[in-house]
Parts: sequence; structure tokens; C-alpha cells
Amino acid sequence: MVTSKTRRQRDLAAARAARQAARRAASRRRQRRVTAAVCVGALILLTGGITAALLVTGDDDTASLSPSATSPATEPSAAAPAVTTQVGPCTYTSDGQKPSRPLSLPAAADTVDHSPATMTINTNKGTIRAALDAEKAPCTVHALLTMANAKYFDNTTCHRETTQNIFVLQCGDPDGTGMGGPGFAYANENTDGARYTRGVIAMANAGPGTNGSQFFINYQDPNEDGVQALATNYTVVGKVTEGLSVLNALTTPGVEGGAPDGAPASKPQILTLTITQGT
Repeated sequence: MVTSKTRRQRDLAAARAARQAARRAASRRRQRRVTAAVCVGALILLTGGITAALLVTGDDDTASLSPSATSPATEPSAAAPAVTTQVGPCTYTSDGQKPSRPLSLPAAADTVDHSPATMTINTNKGTIRAALDAEKAPCTVHALLTMANAKYFDNTTCHRETTQNIFVLQCGDPDGTGMGGPGFAYANENTDGARYTRGVIAMANAGPGTNGSQFFINYQDPNEDGVQALATNYTVVGKVTEGLSVLNALTTPGVEGGAPDGAPASKPQILTLTITQGT
């Protein structure tokens, strides 16, 4: 027979275990933040120019800056174990964050498609089409295809633009804050010798292996400082084949208030984003 004292001891032990798990989860989040900060710090130029710091995605440690943040519970619960799926050689792992929109991890499969793919982005300024390189970045293309099929990108904004050094338009966050993501992460691909020239589409990240849904499009070749800042740190997934004039229309007005980095003045909207592959 279990006594009240025994139950109390068990309850206390369970509470301690939950607190320890929460502390371990918080430690992991702090480590991710430190890693991201180190990556960004290594990229920031001593001249103070705009660099690839723009391309870092947020995590839940900065969620308090979002209007949707809520007060923490009085007793933190244990962190949920990571869930992983495998698609051929591609590994997708839950990152412990709630997806910005309802979305499941890519379904497990024995192989991943390496056939050519086309991304079509219908914006409020016109249509942009891009060829996606599923030969060199198959895991990234498959992740984006999973999201596109779930209409994850539809009716979203491109939340950031830079007008110095790297010259990019950053999109792919349904929250529009730079902190949103699909709830899972995957490894970098196709970075060796990567060149982020006009029309290139690459994945934003917070360090190696943290790719999610956010991507950027180079609307202009980076200058010398920008080349050094980008430094093959981001998966190149494709390149614009049609609609560079639309990209110009989205980026030419610059950043709101004339800043070198921030919300685009043109208020870019992705109405729909679709990907076709193997057809």
C-alpha cells in the first residue's frame, strides 16, 4: 500500500525531474543562441556594415519580443523528445518549436527525389519562377516541397531587406517576424564554392544544421564585404529564371524609413508559392 508520504516523495521526485529536464532544455537553447551569436559575430564586419546577420532566424529565447508571447507556467514541464524522420539520406528533426502554421515533418521514405524542380512565387508585384537544384540540395528541395504542398508560404510577407553589402530579400516566415519556422530542422547542403549572386535563392539559418522555412533571394550581386560575410554559410537551393523585374519592383523602394536593414518599403506579399518536381 502506498502511503501519503511515499506519494509525496514521488511527487517531489517527479517535480525535480521536470525542473531538471526544463533546465537541460533551456541550456540547449542557450547553447544554440550562443552558437548563432558566434556565427553572426564572425560575420559582422569591423566597418559596421550590413552583413549576413540578417540571414539568422530567431528561436524561442527571443519569443518575448513577439506580441504573441505568453507568461510562463509556474512549473515548467519536461521538454518533449525530438522526433526524427528519414527520407533517403535526408534527416529532418523536430526543433521543439511550434510550427508557424500547421505542418508535419516530411513523411519517411527510402529515397529522395533528385529530379529538377520549379518554384513559382506569385507576389503582389508579379510572378517569380526559379529552378531548384534537387541534385545538389535534395533534402532542402524536399523540405520546401513539403511546406509548399501544405500551403505554408501562401499569404505571407517577405519581412526583411538589406540595401548594403549582401543585398537580399528574406522571406518564408508566416509570422513575419524573422522568428517563425516549420518546427523542424535539417542540414546544410550545396555550400562548397557557393556564390550568392543576383537571382540566387538560399536558406537562412542560425548556424549549421538549423535550416527551416526562411529563405533569401539576392536581388543584386554582393560587394566585396558582402561576399566575405556570406562566405558559403548558406545552402544554395536554386536560382531565379523568370521575374527578375518583379524582384526589382519588390526591392527598389528600399527599406521603410530609409534604413539599410529592415522591413521592405514595398510591403512584399507572397500570394502563393508552389513547387513542381519530376514533371
